[in-house]
Formats: sequence, structure tokens, C-alpha cells
Amino acid sequence: MEAHKTPHATAEHSRPAWLDRKRWQTSALPLSLVALLVTALIVFGAMLLLRGHGGEVTSLPPVGTPAAVSESQLKTLAAKSDQPIYWAGPKAGAYELTRTTDGRVYVRYLPSTDNVGDRAPSYLTVGTYPTKQAFAAIERAATRQGGVSVKIGQGGLLVFNTGSPKSVYFSYPRSGYQVEVYDPSPEQARTLVLGGKITPIR
Repeated sequence: MEAHKTPHATAEHSRPAWLDRKRWQTSALPLSLVALLVTALIVFGAMLLLRGHGGEVTSLPPVGTPAAVSESQLKTLAAKSDQPIYWAGPKAGAYELTRTTDGRVYVRYLPSTDNVGDRAPSYLTVGTYPTKQAFAAIERAATRQGGVSVKIGQGGLLVFNTGSPKSVYFSYPRSGYQVEVYDPSPEQARTLVLGGKITPIR
């Protein structure tokens, strides 16, 4: 290994120290301006991404990925959607949103965001499904063995099957969608629909 040699002093190295300090200060000034500009751009970008109340992020998660969302995000989705998106209203805890490529939307009510992605059928879930002849399909389901139906407001029909009572479905005449309400308690699922608690997000 070669030893490092100390360079010989030259006239350039012997110039006054204040000249070096002046050169450092001159070059540091543009760097400070660049840092300030970068900071400003970051803040501006964050402002574009943050919308809604209290700076809440309102962009939506990717299709096919269950994700925790805020009430503002759900309302953003409903405002942009061509169809109503149903839910059970605001509740304490966390909301999980899942969208599929065929247009189905699931809103699941969880105790906290720690439960996002948990596939256990333990939580209230409201699904909105685009369906051709949705009301006719509900009527047919009511005639199947074990089918139970109840008329609801606006000429709608609720139906569930005694073989799988935790899921309740309903639709309306001339509607292009069905709504499923799942709850671990079959009685609770029916009560929510019959009590008018399952409504489009506004």
C-alpha cells in the first residue's frame, strides 16, 4: 500500500483564508435557494393531494385491494360513481372499502384499521352490485326453496334464504343494482334494512 504524500505548498494554497470562506458562502447560497424551492414544491404537492375536511386524504385505494378509508373518501367515491353506493351510515371504528373490476363495491365496518384485510366473516358488510334486471333476480330468489321475502319502501323487495340468513338482499323496480347486507346476526341484518338504515352514501 502506498503511503499518502503531503502535497507541496503552492502560491494557490497560501492565499488568505477569508477568500476560501467567501467562495464557500457564494456557493452555499444557491444550494439554500434550491432547498427552499424543493420544500415549497413538496408542500404544494401535498396540498394538491390533501382535500376535504381537516386535510383528509380523499384519493381512493386501487380496485381489488381492501383498504381503510375515511368517511370523506366514501363520499368522494359516491360522488364520482354512476350508481348509488350503499352503506349503514357513519359508525365508530373503521371503514374498509373494496371495489372489484366488475363494479361491485363493499363497505365493511371494522373495530379498527388493524382488522383491514381480515377475511373472517365477523363484521357488518354492505355490498352494492350492478346487476341487469336486478329486481327480477330478487323476485326469483324469493321463490326458491327457503326464500323469505318482505316488501320495503319505494316498491322494493327484501329477500333472504333460511339456509344462509346472515345475508339479506334487496332491490327496487327498474333498478340496475342489488344491495347485500351481511351481519353475523341474521336478525341485525334484517333490522337494518327494514329500519331504513341502509341508504346511499350522500
